[in-house]
Amino acid sequence: MIKRNISVLIIEDHSIIANAYKYILDGIPNTNFKICFAINCDQAIEQIQHKNNQLVLLDLQLPVSKNERYLSGDDLGILIKQTSLKTKIVVLTSISNPLRIINIINAINPEGFILKSDIDSKQLKSAIESVLQGNIFYSKTIKKYADIKDLKGAAIDDLDRQILYHLSMGEKTKDLSKHIPLSTRAIEVRKTKLKTLLVTKGNSNLIKEAKKLGIV
Repeated sequence: MIKRNISVLIIEDHSIIANAYKYILDGIPNTNFKICFAINCDQAIEQIQHKNNQLVLLDLQLPVSKNERYLSGDDLGILIKQTSLKTKIVVLTSISNPLRIINIINAINPEGFILKSDIDSKQLKSAIESVLQGNIFYSKTIKKYADIKDLKGAAIDDLDRQILYHLSMGEKTKDLSKHIPLSTRAIEVRKTKLKTLLVTKGNSNLIKEAKKLGIV
């Protein structure tokens, strides 16, 4: 039987996990995988812009790009969808917050979305095979949260993440317009929205809550 050739980009900053994904891919029959790796946003951007990846395994928690434009795997997923409609994305994450999950589904609409604690290596192999066959695969926790309709309007977009990032770096709200193409008033409105979405206790800190969710 003739083997198919699939180009894969694994975006994962932990080498042990990245190599485990490679091992799983190598076990898929009748397929030759040409695998490249990226351990941060800058390496990933280079690969995305200059190589035709048929499959991307995407972690969400990654080092920020040098220009601070790409803050996480969320931004990379959006870039992939904008530049290569044929590329299949499988998000692999330990983030289990419903709001974050719904935002990723809305922003990226990945072909695969897997909570790492939901599956083992054998199931991951089957999930990747299913995605390559043209199917959508969401692990059990992701499926559950994807059905929560009332969260789908609570989107946190790229500008929101930029606001949270710069606040987490110690910037004052009044200075954020130097980094973000919004007026100070517009930034304040978005900051209020973020507090409503993310802060569950009256005395909780917005950035503390955002970090808990893995947004910054």
